[in-house]
Amino acid sequence: MRTRIPTLLLVFAMIGACDAASSPPTGEYESLPADQVITNIDHLFTSDGVRRAQLRADTAYVFRDSTSTRMRGVTLEMYDNQGGLTSTLTADSGQYNTKTQKTVARGNVVLIIEDPDGRTIWTEELHYDPVAKRVWSEVPTRMLMNSGEDFHVEGFTADDQFRNVETVGGSGTGLRLPVSSQ
Repeated sequence: MRTRIPTLLLVFAMIGACDAASSPPTGEYESLPADQVITNIDHLFTSDGVRRAQLRADTAYVFRDSTSTRMRGVTLEMYDNQGGLTSTLTADSGQYNTKTQKTVARGNVVLIIEDPDGRTIWTEELHYDPVAKRVWSEVPTRMLMNSGEDFHVEGFTADDQFRNVETVGGSGTGLRLPVSSQ
């Protein structure tokens, strides 16, 4: 099964829709960096009784005057239609734009795609646009294929199923992905 990146949209939309109590819990509330702060997130998303995603985050910051929801200490597991794990993403932080539905994971990003042709991707910034069904990074990225092929690129772009991957620059063993020299 291919990764279900569109599930990211649902996950971040649900976090953006969270509503906190109307009164602040302490007098120090004014110094907090957001309108709402949610801690120790562990949320399971299901559809028709089937597990679709599980989001864990240390902290989420929700801004009423912005389209941005930010999280720290993010782990996101995505599942297929039968509830089988398709991919796991971990990052120091994540950001979801409620207007454009775009997401970005930042800092020590690791995406593990669980399928026979899968790969593990390491980068410092990973973007996802569900409208364009596109995943990309414009910073140095390492990709290790399940076959053992290992390469480093200056950036890449892929469809959200990782069927078509284009890389920018690169070196490594067995580069069998299309490589562009942009």
